[in-house]
Amino acid sequence: MGYKHNIDEILDIGYDVLRKNGYHNVGVNQILKEAGIPKGSFYNFFESKEDFAVKVVKRYGETNTEWMKAFFDNSELSPIESLQSFYKFMIDTNETDDYLSGCIVNNMSIEVGRINNIMASKANEQFISWLNILAQVISKGQNLKEITTKFNALEIAEYLHAGFYGTFSRMKVTRNRTYMDIWYNMSFEFIKN
Repeated sequence: MGYKHNIDEILDIGYDVLRKNGYHNVGVNQILKEAGIPKGSFYNFFESKEDFAVKVVKRYGETNTEWMKAFFDNSELSPIESLQSFYKFMIDTNETDDYLSGCIVNNMSIEVGRINNIMASKANEQFISWLNILAQVISKGQNLKEITTKFNALEIAEYLHAGFYGTFSRMKVTRNRTYMDIWYNMSFEFIKN
């Protein structure tokens, strides 16, 4: 009897392949090779490469949402310090990755979001779930008078996370963390009360 393939394992492998290579640079054959599955097994799980990519983004987004919730729920730092710790961790992670990959939701948004409504919708759905988590932390910081109330918590969350994701393009072309660090220092100076 042959090996029964697990959809989550295939999606995890696909995540790595798509994140590093992009949607247009990866064909189904490369996914099959990396995942070690026959074409028939792939099409038992996925209708198409697009369906596969959408499910990769969904799985990554949901996993990241759970990780973010746990990160902030388990933090013993103040809200603004928790946010600083979160983004410092993200910057350090990209440095460890040698600035190669960034975030698959961001990558897919940039590469195919404008031309693929399904992918755009799924990427935006994941991004919004992250913003809602950040907004909860920011709201707590506003209540403690650590974070400015000139803007509402969701607007500040959007400002922080969109700015952070914007630094990914500079990170990739310069292959260093300089612009991430500039964003980090300026952003936390701007939002503090």
